Amino acid sequence: MANSDMTMNLSLSKDERETIQLVSDETTRAITVILRYWVSPSIGIIGVIFNIFSIIVLFKHGLHKCSNILLFSLAFMDISSLIGFNNVPNLLYSVHGGGRFLYSESESLFLYALYFVSVIMDYGLGLAALCVPMLITIERLVAVFLPLQVGQIITPLRTWIAIGGNATFWIATMTYTCFWYKFEYVFDHSLNKSVGLIVRSETFYADLHAIPIFIELFFSMKIPPLITVVGCVAIIVKIKVTTRKRSKMTSSKVASTSKTTQTLLAVCFAYLFVCVILAVPSYLPAHLSAYSLTTDNPTNMATIIYFTMGVMYSCNCSWNFLAYVALNKNFRDTFKAIMIPKHCKKLRQ
Repeated sequence: MANSDMTMNLSLSKDERETIQLVSDETTRAITVILRYWVSPSIGIIGVIFNIFSIIVLFKHGLHKCSNILLFSLAFMDISSLIGFNNVPNLLYSVHGGGRFLYSESESLFLYALYFVSVIMDYGLGLAALCVPMLITIERLVAVFLPLQVGQIITPLRTWIAIGGNATFWIATMTYTCFWYKFEYVFDHSLNKSVGLIVRSETFYADLHAIPIFIELFFSMKIPPLITVVGCVAIIVKIKVTTRKRSKMTSSKVASTSKTTQTLLAVCFAYLFVCVILAVPSYLPAHLSAYSLTTDNPTNMATIIYFTMGVMYSCNCSWNFLAYVALNKNFRDTFKAIMIPKHCKKLRQ
């Protein structure tokens, strides 16, 4: 969740901003430094490591299963989003520079270019990742309700096409919105030096009529969580009904849910929990919420909420591996085999 103005635009004047401040500038900076320099990068490093482990294990299991393809793609997108959100240019501009690049013109221009590469990595594949649980839910719905036809309906090729189309759409969308900005190197009287700024471009003002469409597109991301929650409820109800019917037909113990379904449902429920938290700012007054910080002049509380949302999103990109290890014995055994080579096992024996 880097800084993109496809989202909410806070057009507060300086006087309005000062009259509604709830937190001092010093406190805001201290909280921001803690969240951006320590908490979020720490979670990001752990998340990248966890997702790399997931990719290795899933690749070892083979990508012939559609569920493995979905989880493999989700891990890759999460890595991209974690790196994009915790990138150095973002830190140097948003936190260290207070909305400025404090370097030479060539250095600032280079950081500006990297900044928007990170926006595409973060928002482009990040938004694509937020759609993957919906695809997981659809795959499980077919597997649970049409178990005999699932192999013909959900194929590896169709799964790759769905994932590729989803990723291409969001990457293209976010690449286009990057042209709403341009780089300017100007003299800052408060610092008595020239600084690099990210400002609105002519393309942005030419696209003013189309910006509401992009905003609606962004907020259409409420749809994947809704489909996911309805689908998960339907899956659970179907499994309960099927289990009850089978238990009446036999006296032996019947397994209620496959490990694959348990794992995928756990991923979806963790995703839904984070989606609820990430949606909170959209219901707050404009001066308390911010989904973007670039050139929007947000209030201190909005800045804190923005970075807090970033930490929660980083958590969402990081903890799926723990669900795989906890709920899937096959995944857990493969991970142990990778981490503990055979010769080490023989030495222990």
